[in-house]
Parts: sequence; structure tokens; C-alpha cells
Amino acid sequence: MRAWGYVAGLLLGGALSWACGDEVQGDDDCAVGSVDCACTAGGGCDLDYTCIDGFCRNLNDISDGADDGVDDGADDGEGTGGGDNTAPTTGSTMSTSSADSGGETNDPDDSGDGLILDVGPTGKCVRNGCSQIDLLFAIDGTGSMVEEVAALSANQAFTEIVMALADVNCGGIDYRIGLTNDNDIGFLGSGANGNPWFDSQEMTEAEISAAFNSATANLGAGATPIGCEHVLASATDLLDGDATGFLRPDALLVVVLITDVDDHGYYDQVGFGGLCDGFLCTQTPAVVSEMYDTLVGLKGGEPEALATIVVAGDPGIQAGANTCGQPATCCGVGLGECAGAHHAPRLYEFADLQAGPNGVALNICDGAAQIPDAIEAALNGDIDLACQTFEPEG
Repeated sequence: MRAWGYVAGLLLGGALSWACGDEVQGDDDCAVGSVDCACTAGGGCDLDYTCIDGFCRNLNDISDGADDGVDDGADDGEGTGGGDNTAPTTGSTMSTSSADSGGETNDPDDSGDGLILDVGPTGKCVRNGCSQIDLLFAIDGTGSMVEEVAALSANQAFTEIVMALADVNCGGIDYRIGLTNDNDIGFLGSGANGNPWFDSQEMTEAEISAAFNSATANLGAGATPIGCEHVLASATDLLDGDATGFLRPDALLVVVLITDVDDHGYYDQVGFGGLCDGFLCTQTPAVVSEMYDTLVGLKGGEPEALATIVVAGDPGIQAGANTCGQPATCCGVGLGECAGAHHAPRLYEFADLQAGPNGVALNICDGAAQIPDAIEAALNGDIDLACQTFEPEG
């Protein structure tokens, strides 16, 4: 799971708390995709950096003649071989490859098979990796999630998420979006041609946003027993038994899990030792690693074909405990107890099982209004890198 603290500060003014990972590259503990560190296998870098000769470079430093700290034989000042070494800075959803020697850039008409070149005022974008994404939202439909669901599904906010998804990996992504709740209810909503999900090849961005907003009205159907909300298990069960054709073999599968409790209530199980055993969840939760293995198996055994965005209570933050003695990440206003969002160690474990940019964990306690921005930033950053890294067979 990649660290995204600097992206939160850049895009969200430090309002979001991003879970950190520990993947490093090389003897210098350089995180893949970071400035002056190795690019991803697909040639991608984190926001505002450019992959040049296998390293993520800050083009502003290069154009200013600054030493970039990478001993790659390149002149950090002006070029002397027929042009300078400056290049336009790319946007947040774009990855660029190095220019030809002598300061020349590749001709977009010479892209070759498998590459999509987008040449414009912001620079050149080279597509490597996936061109399709299947994205499933699994959202807790209990009453405590009303504000979060409203913020996410608002037409303008969700349209921006859809646009960020379409712009992944140089843009033009072929995507599908599905929605389910926390209690194995299956797909919610109705798309084009009888599909229970929304397809970019059949619906406009505005139509998808409106359909998603309408579908969220049914999230509360089939309420779970107290403490048994399970967005991860519900998403896994839906995908494992799906007969609608939602999953495509060449698509990157992205699962977005949003809840203010843990999957099957880590602290809601009988015997936790709290004060509420008489009405806690009696369902036996699935093993997190087994659910991960199930989803990877659905993607042909390729871990890089699966990515996850978790929005839940950060188990590393202790704000207090509710009346059952269960730890909480934040306390709700006017609830009379500390129950704004419980710790979600199982969901954070699931995100942490996924290497590099494929696992993102966000703290739901940063506020309902921040959720759309957080997901959009994750799509622009980590999911963009995950898509670039995943190379479908054929």
C-alpha cells in the first residue's frame, strides 16, 4: 500500500489522512514512483514527476538547471546536443516518457501498437498497461452513513469522480461502475441494455452520475444485524458469484469500500470482552486473506489486476470508546458516546495486502465532504499507477 501523505497535502490541503505503506526500491529506500526514484514497471511516476531514463524526475528542477540528485549521465543544465532538456510539466493524470535524444519528441503518428500518445499543451502522454477498469462501490447502507452517501452521490461530485476515472492512464479508459451495499444484496441500480451496472460505452458521464445517485437510495435495503455490516465480504460474494458479465479479463478491478465500522465488526463479535455481547454480531466473519485470494483468483491469479480504495476508520487513531468499550477513530456529534466511526483493522489489513499503489486506505473521519475529493485524488494517483503497471495478457 503506497503512502499518499504528500498528495493529501497538495490536493486537499492536509485535510485527509492517508494510510502509509513500506514498499521501497533499491538500496536507498526509494519509493517507486517518487522523485529521483525508479519509475513503475509501466513507466509511471507520482504526481508532477516524469519518467526519464527509468527515474522519476522533476522537470521544473531540470529546466532551472538544478541538480536532480540522480547520477544518470544527464546534464542537469541546458542540453548541448541540439536542444535544451526542458519539457512541459504533465498534469496529474498523465505519465510521460523521455524525449528522443537531441531534444526531439516522438511523433504521435509513430506511436506503434499498444501505445496511445496524447500530445497537447501539457505534454505527451504514453499509455502503458490497462485500458479498461471495472470499478465496484460497496457502501455501508446503515443510517449512520447518510451524510457520507449524500456527499459521494451528489451529481456534481460523482461526475468529477467519473471524469477522473475516464482520465486514468492518458484518458479514454473503457470503464464500468457497479454499486452494492454491506449485506449481499447484489448490484443496485439499472444501466443501459438491462445491465445492473453502468457502462461508459453505453452511457454518458452525466447519465452514469444520475443513475448512481438514484441507485444509492436503495443502499439501506436488507439491513444487516447490529454490528454485522460487511462491505468487503459483500463485494467479494457479489463478484465471486456474479453471472452478469461485469468482470472483464483485461480490466483492472478496483473495489471501493466505504463504511464507518469494520467488516463484520472486528470488535462486534461475541466474546470481545465489552459490555454488549447480548446483541452483537453472531455471524462468523470470513478471513481477510481468503477474501483477497478469492478476488485475485477472479483476476486470473494476477495480484496486479486488483486494486482497492478503503474509506473507513483508521485503527491507528484512538479517539475514545463507545458504551460497549469498542475503540473509535472519531466521535459522532450528538450521539452521547464515542461512535462516529469505529476502528476498521480488517479493512485496513485488506488494503495493506495489496502492493504498491494497488492498496489505498483513507480515514472516513476526515469528513463526509472530503470523500469525493479523496476518491478522485486516489484515481488520479495510485489507481493511475496501478493501471499503468497492470499489463493484460495479449
